[in-house]
Order: sequence, then C-alpha cells, then structure tokens
Amino acid sequence: MMESKNLLLPGAYLGMLGGGQLGGFFSEAALRMGYKVVVWDPNEKAPAKRFAEKSQSTDFLDFESADFFLNDVDAVSLEWENVPSELVQFLEDKTIVRPSSKSLALAQNRITEKTYLTKNSFPLTDFCPIYSFDDFEKVQFDMPWIVKTATLGYDGHGQWSINQVDDLQSIEGEGPWVAESKVEYLCEISVIVASDGSGKTMSFPVIENTHSENILRMSIYPARIPNKTQINAKNIAEKVVSSLGDAGVFCVEMFMVDEDTVLVNEIAPRPHNSGHLTIDAFSISQYEMQVRVLCGLPLSQPLPLGPVVMLNVLGFEMENLLKSDLMDEILDKTNCKLYMYGKDQIKNRRKLGHMIFTGTELCDLITQANFVHEKIKV
Repeated sequence: MMESKNLLLPGAYLGMLGGGQLGGFFSEAALRMGYKVVVWDPNEKAPAKRFAEKSQSTDFLDFESADFFLNDVDAVSLEWENVPSELVQFLEDKTIVRPSSKSLALAQNRITEKTYLTKNSFPLTDFCPIYSFDDFEKVQFDMPWIVKTATLGYDGHGQWSINQVDDLQSIEGEGPWVAESKVEYLCEISVIVASDGSGKTMSFPVIENTHSENILRMSIYPARIPNKTQINAKNIAEKVVSSLGDAGVFCVEMFMVDEDTVLVNEIAPRPHNSGHLTIDAFSISQYEMQVRVLCGLPLSQPLPLGPVVMLNVLGFEMENLLKSDLMDEILDKTNCKLYMYGKDQIKNRRKLGHMIFTGTELCDLITQANFVHEKIKV
C-alpha cells in the first residue's frame, strides 16, 4: 500500500471498473504517470485490459471477486455509470473509490437525477416521471416529447421521439421512464469538471457537440458559441458538480437554447466521449485529471494547445475506414490522428474509434472531419 495522507504516488495500483475505451484512455494516462492498473470487466476481451497489469472477468455482482480485486488495488475509479452501485458501495467501505456510489446512484436513474437538479434549482427542461404506461396521461406539457428509460440507457438506446399519441406504441419495456419536453435548442454542449470532493473544482472549456440518432458524432473545441454563454455554462456545470460533494471527473451535458439560456440535460460521473479531444487540445487531458483526482494529486488548470475537432467512428463505418485505398486518401488529405479502441466485434452504431483533426483554423478542421465522415459513413 503506497498511500500517505491520502496521496497515492507512482507505483500504486489503480483499479478501473469497466474496460471500454474510457478505461483504456485512463489506463494509458496512469501508465504514463508511473501507476499500474487493474481492470475489472466481465468481458474477457475488454479493450482496457491491453494496458492492465492485472485484470479479472467475473460478473460485477460477484462479491467474492470483489475481495480479490481489493487485494490488488490501492484506489478505484470507474468508466461507466451502469456499474452496479452496490459493488461501488461495497468497495468504498474498504478503499478509496472516486467517484462514490452516491454520485453513481444519482446518475443511474434519470428520475432521481432530474428530481435532484430541480430541487437544487438548476435549469432543465420540463419532465414527468412515468412509472406505468397509464402515467403518460398525467404529462402536463405539450408534445413533442422525448421518452427515455429511467435506467440503463446510453448512446440513444432506450429513447423514443413522441410527436403524437400514436407514437407511444413504439415504446418498449415496462418502465419506469421519464418524459421530457422536446426543447428547440441551438446546439448541444458539454463541460468536463474535476472535483476533489472538498470544494475545489477545475473545469475544461465548453465543448460543442453534434449528434446523429442520439449518438455523439462530432465534438468541436473551441465551441462556436458566445463567450458569455460559455461562462454561464461553465458556472452551471461547476455548481452542479460542487453540489454533489463528491470527488471525481464529471461531465455535465447541456442544451444551449439561446445565448442567455443553458439547460442541464444529464450528469455523467466519469470522463465523457466528447472529452476524448482533451488529449490533444489541452495540456492535461480529462484522463490525467481522473488519475490526479483518484490519487489525491493537485488539480491544475488545463491550458489550451489549439483548436481540435473529433469525429467518432461508429459501427460498420470501421469497415469502410480500414479499406487501404480510403485510409491512404484520408491520411494524405487531412491532418487526421487515429484512435482505435481495439474492440473485438463490429456492431451497428457501436463506438469503435475516433479521429482527431488538429491545426490552426477551426473551420478547416470541421471541413476535414465532414470530408472523412462522407467517405466512411454507412
């Protein structure tokens, strides 16, 4: 055990719950900083395990395995909000876990999360908890709505656009759900915030996001929105994270309705897909910040290095990208940097990698990203 006054020095073993790309980037940052990583993911071929000193592949609710995991780690973080909060609660009674089960449980249920935001006077769209299908009759705001599962939703799974009553027939499952008023907004934005859990926060500048079928398609820094809107969004995000009183790296997803109005959409108690670009856009990435928070190291202000655009590679787009003639053309005609996640299967709409475009002119980088998207899209 290398802990001293809650400070973990290089050489310590950091546990990661979840072995996807977020866990992989955390592991890379931790290795660069001199730490060792232990990854727990039920998938034997989880990408983050490529970087792990040790790993295990048992079910997250196997608490005998949790004891083995505890023997191997000095502190634990997570990459996915669908890790069982019961497991995190079990672990945090015996070791450092950042963020804690408190933040995780809040983010795991949209009804609980939105109720919390409302009670704490944070701005968000109208919503109504739906516990059974009959509850849809109780919604008091007009259509169109977005209906989402209250739990286990991600990347557009468990979401339905409801424009008229007949559309309710498309909803699957038995609930609970949350019905949200569909907001007309100018753009979607995100703010990554690190918190030491004791009142100090450090946030990255606003990132602008575009989505396709409810999946993040492109992220842009700097965001093309007014400066006063960016200041407002950062203030809201930092206040949301501070109110949680929990240590960790969080993402606050928001809608910009107009230059004076920003609404909170969701809180993610982990690094975020949009924050992949922080690796190339700032002096400190969201993943190094996650390592710092977990190990009790200082939270330094990330310094911008230049404009960056990120393009996600989804599903069968990867097959197109990996054609030799197209790969040659893309690398020849753009300032493209490839990040491949190493997932073992191509599935429709699955995030399999991303591309980063760097340079001096943001509009040129967006043009390059759109050019590549047109080449690889299915």
